[in-house]
Amino acid sequence: MEVHLINWIIISLCAGCLALEVKPVTDPVISKVGDNVQLEIKPPGVLAAVIWSFSPANILVVSWVGFNPVIAPEYVNRVTLNTATGSVELRSVSLSDAGVYAFQGLIEVSGNAENINGKVTLNVYEAISNVNVKPSLAQPIAIQALKLTCEVLGSQTVSSRLWLKDGQPLSTSDRITLSVDKSTVSFNPVLQSDNGEYQCKASNPVSEETSAVYRLEVNYGPEQASLTGPDQAVLNSSVTFTCSAQSLPPCNYTWYFNGADAAQGLQYKIASVSNADSGSYTCVAWNSVTGRNTSAVKEFTVTEAHNIQYTDPKQQREETIVNTPKSQTGPMQTRGFPHYKQTLNPQ
Repeated sequence: MEVHLINWIIISLCAGCLALEVKPVTDPVISKVGDNVQLEIKPPGVLAAVIWSFSPANILVVSWVGFNPVIAPEYVNRVTLNTATGSVELRSVSLSDAGVYAFQGLIEVSGNAENINGKVTLNVYEAISNVNVKPSLAQPIAIQALKLTCEVLGSQTVSSRLWLKDGQPLSTSDRITLSVDKSTVSFNPVLQSDNGEYQCKASNPVSEETSAVYRLEVNYGPEQASLTGPDQAVLNSSVTFTCSAQSLPPCNYTWYFNGADAAQGLQYKIASVSNADSGSYTCVAWNSVTGRNTSAVKEFTVTEAHNIQYTDPKQQREETIVNTPKSQTGPMQTRGFPHYKQTLNPQ
């Protein structure tokens, strides 16, 4: 009823007049859910009447014809009309308030009545929250594909995303690429050099939020296995072999002696070696995450010690020398000195 009344008054006061388009002070108006907004206009004359409606359904918001403003029931306690300018304040906006607001009215300019109209677009956004970086693999492995996704929970509108590595914008390449909307970064493949702290900054016109740090540690290896320890040792002496390999997480180690399972652990110790300990020692390094393994081999020989008595008219000397085990064929090898007579002391 009120809409028809205002239209009738405007038409009656200025029959045949062309409407003057009045541009709003701000268009579009950007707002966050829960905020108050101003749909502000400045007519070039004294305002006599105005009506605001919500397009495209032409839902009445508020009207005024020189008396008290009439506010539509669904906008009661949420709308205030400035009768001097025709501007509207809309309070505690929600997503459903987003849209186009049209106005038309009547102003007096130099004693003449003139129609005005125009429209304002209101965009309403939720503040962004709950931004997280989610990896496609719980335990990333070197030389495999990996994706990191920037997740924004809920129905929040995201206008842009920015990826950070160690606090700086992420550099892309043929191997590191972003999806069209930048919600996903893909590593094809991921390498140890990609290790670092990753974050995603999501933003829209009213807010921005940066995710917590996701620390990327690329599991790899084992690589470059090595077996350290002596190549030979004297009978009854102690021996320690140590196995190592580059790996994340640290490797498990298994020892084999002449092909048979012998021990577990980083080191393999023999308190007192015997001839039976001569042979081939293999350590196998295994990574439980990558499922990969590598090995190193050492050939080890047990030798015997002998005391040798050197005699001379002027001096005597005794030296311990090493020779090959009795089980090996060939003559006994001794260290000789040309000016001394060598006597092998019996065992």
